[in-house]
Amino acid sequence: MARNPKIEFFKIILNSTKSDEKITFKEIFTELYFAKNPDEEEVPTNQVLMNTFYESILSKLDNRFRVNNSKKKAFYVKSDKQDAEKTIKFGRESSIIHGRVKGGAYDTGKEEGDLNNPSGDNKKLDSNNILLDDFYFLLYTPLNQNVGVLILQNYTSDQIADVFKPFVQGVFKVEKVSLKASLFEFMPDVMQKEFKENSSIKKFVFSNQYLISDLDDDVKSTGKFTVQLIISSSDNNLGIQSLPLWKKALRKIKINVPGNEPRVVESFAKQNAYIKDDSGVKANPTMFSLDDETLSIRATIYLQNHITLKENGIPVWKELENFAQRALKENVIPEIYPETDLDEN
Repeated sequence: MARNPKIEFFKIILNSTKSDEKITFKEIFTELYFAKNPDEEEVPTNQVLMNTFYESILSKLDNRFRVNNSKKKAFYVKSDKQDAEKTIKFGRESSIIHGRVKGGAYDTGKEEGDLNNPSGDNKKLDSNNILLDDFYFLLYTPLNQNVGVLILQNYTSDQIADVFKPFVQGVFKVEKVSLKASLFEFMPDVMQKEFKENSSIKKFVFSNQYLISDLDDDVKSTGKFTVQLIISSSDNNLGIQSLPLWKKALRKIKINVPGNEPRVVESFAKQNAYIKDDSGVKANPTMFSLDDETLSIRATIYLQNHITLKENGIPVWKELENFAQRALKENVIPEIYPETDLDEN
């Protein structure tokens, strides 16, 4: 089973309880601070506010599983005061909190066997047994902004994004002040460009629904079908720069479905193409719409192209931390906050 570690980027958009107003991270963290210190009158410093947010996250995860019963997944932070790399911590910038959580699936119905004794009895995992992996995350919350960033690492075969993202949305909800935050998948333009330059087109897929009728022995029957045309490339020579040429040529293909007027696939409801990074990563192709003239591709960033991986596919964590913070500073921040002064120290 493939264990390619990958990294994803998300925009965090704060939502005020007042629909016509924006709310900043500073306002939310201030509310958290005074809720914890109701007798305090002095306005807290920015560092105190970030510490308040940090403690709020830890209080929800520290040696305590966050369980999602419907998805049968859970995660938590295992505190180890002797090993700082296993704790959630501040990054190079004061607005960064990052680290690793342990998480995975439970009640999997799987069994545990012994490689050295295949004829021995296997032990079926209990419903409370959880298969754990470490997953890295980074939260960037510039205090004077209402837009933040989540960077999350997962694997192709194992992931906790579907339970960790709702958790992140919820940590920014404060009673009577803010609602759950919104998360939107995001890929920096620089990384999109790099992905496109290293990729080739693998196939085109055109699909459309048809009503097809058949008259047999005076009994007329009609069925609804999806007709799909798949055109696959036989080599790696179709670079993304040739897409306009091939899109124009292939859209002229005409399909003749019985009982319907012949039509070119350019008129089909769904028109997609798939490209794949040819740099040696074992991964599925990335789909994009042929109707998207800007070719905005939310490609997966596989970490083997950027950091060292151990033999079992686990990242070298220090390298991942450095890569994530560098990508944030060099690629993400300039794009999300152009010409904005983010110095809040």
